[in-house]
Formats: sequence, C-alpha cells, structure tokens
Amino acid sequence: MTNSNTYYSEGELKKILDIDQDNNRVIFMPNKIFFDLVNCDYFKDRKANATHIAFAFSYLYLASYMYRYAHFQYSEKYTDTKWIDDKIMYKICNTSPDSRGANGKSYITKKNGVLVSLRYLRKESDYPIRYYYPEDNLGNKDFTSPQFSMFSKLIENDALPSDYQREANAKKVNFPVRAFYKDEVSEMENYEDGYFYFPQYTTRIDINIFIWCMARSDLGVIGFYLYSFLKSKCDYFGGNYSSPIDSLVDATGIKSTKLCETLTTLEEYNMITNTHSTFITDLSPDKRVPANTYKVLPYDKFIRQKQTVERRQVVRQVTYDALHRKYLGQSNLNHDDEYDDMDDLSSYIR
Repeated sequence: MTNSNTYYSEGELKKILDIDQDNNRVIFMPNKIFFDLVNCDYFKDRKANATHIAFAFSYLYLASYMYRYAHFQYSEKYTDTKWIDDKIMYKICNTSPDSRGANGKSYITKKNGVLVSLRYLRKESDYPIRYYYPEDNLGNKDFTSPQFSMFSKLIENDALPSDYQREANAKKVNFPVRAFYKDEVSEMENYEDGYFYFPQYTTRIDINIFIWCMARSDLGVIGFYLYSFLKSKCDYFGGNYSSPIDSLVDATGIKSTKLCETLTTLEEYNMITNTHSTFITDLSPDKRVPANTYKVLPYDKFIRQKQTVERRQVVRQVTYDALHRKYLGQSNLNHDDEYDDMDDLSSYIR
C-alpha cells in the first residue's frame, strides 16, 4: 500500500495503464449498468454492501478500457514486462487480490460470476494486440468503429516464437461482451451494436477520472461509481440533476451515511457541486421542499488540496417558514424529481 492506503500512486497507475499528460482516452459506459447492478439478485441474495456494487462497476470499466485500447501488459523497472492479470486489476481497483470467501469479491469477477452472468464480461484466451480505425479514400478515420488485430491471427501466421505462444495461450482476458453486442441476438448475427460502437445511452468517462479515484483511498471504487452515476444523470438532464437523498440511496445501493460522506468528498475535490438544500426534520406530509441539485465537473477542474464545503442545513419546519424558504407543490415537480421513480426510462438506458 502507498502512503494514501492505496496499492498504487497516481503516477504508478498512469504508467500501468499507459496514460501520459496528453492522453485523453475515454470509455463510454452503458447507462443500464447502474440499474443492472443495483437490482442484481447475486448482490441481493448476499446482502452485499455498496462496495461490492461499486467494485463491479469499476472492474467492468477497467476491463473495458484494457480491451478497447489493447492494453494487457506494462513495463516494470524498464525491463520486465508484466501481464495485467486479475490480481493486478484488483489492486488497481484498490481491492485486495486475496478478496475471497463469504465477504470477498471474487464471486463478482470469476468465470461464472456476477459480471459474466449479467453478460457484461466473458473470459477468453484471444485478445487484441492493437487497435485501429477504418479510413475512407480521403484518409478520414472513423473513430466510432474501432477495429482490432487479434493475437490468434499472429499464431495463425506463425509470427511468434513457440515458447511465447504457449505462455500467451495460457492467459485469459475479460472480453466485454456488451461493448460489442447489445444482446444475444446481435452476437448471433455478429452485429456490432455495443457501447464501443454506439455511444447513445452511454456515459463518457475519462480514464484520468478512474485513476484519480483509485489513487485516493477516500474515493476509491465508491467515489468513482457515484461520480459516474451522477455524470450519467447530469448528461441526460442537460447539466444538472436534482434528487433527494433517499432516491439516490435506492438508485445506487449506497447507504445514506456513506452516500453523504462520499458526496462531501467529491465536492471537497471539486469533482461535483451541490446546492445543499435545507432538510426539514418534521416536514408536513403535504409539503415538498427542493431536493439537492448536483453538477459534475470535468477532470481539469479537480483540485488536489481539499476545499471546505458547505454543509446541509437541518431545521424544524417552523424555522424554515420563518426564513421564508419555498416549498414545491405536488404538481410543481421538475423533470429531475419525477425521474427518481423512472430508472427504467428507455430513452436513458435502452
């Protein structure tokens, strides 16, 4: 562990994931993943806490990144090349690689685990060694249609030493199924309509944001998961997202205490803004008050030194009235508040 109680520092993560100062690699994550994970029977049966859900999301993001950019190895100490196996992926996600047993997380990523059962990942031995984009006659690249040169083709062409072939054949990688095929019918027809190819109903997440969170123990997988969730909502609603805390709890699976703590941490790093609407302890059943409104900020706005942030004001209704604060009528709900009970909107997750 580093001094910040993470396995890798920010610099080490950038080296492992091949990110330099000018690199702006992104992954478009499907909006449906949030609903699928929170409502997953595996998690419900185990009564898994939000860390498990957040780890599943972060692991899928990392697996998608590795496949999309054909990045499965990194150089260590200038000479040694290391394969980014499950143990290293766990450590990148700031999770013990020995996370086994009843309270462990291996059930999420194993061959017949949660992400495989949900058809987001599949373990395969073939993998891309490089990616490229098709070009038209004028040399214009189509960045929406990534193509891959596969390891198996090198073997067919006998382009690798036999000892290297044996070693590489023993490796297993995570094939991001839904990145290529939206559903089983698409896969049967070999029609590539997954989130690598169709960014509709997805959320664009910069790899630098993933690294930022994993390098900070007070953010980690929970911080990354919550930031990504809020970004998906803000993108959908045109920049801001209003939601009461209890609706956020239901939508993310994060308990209220941890949720509020993580929201504060995100704001301290200037990753989000929050209106901190007043909470009334004895609010009348016929009254509604404005929910918190959130806005996510881009990576270049994050700050390394935490800032002091406003705290939510908690008052009794008589005090709220004395301050002449406004109420929301039942017929006055804005589209953000209405959305709290509509997480299956086809226009959002499809």
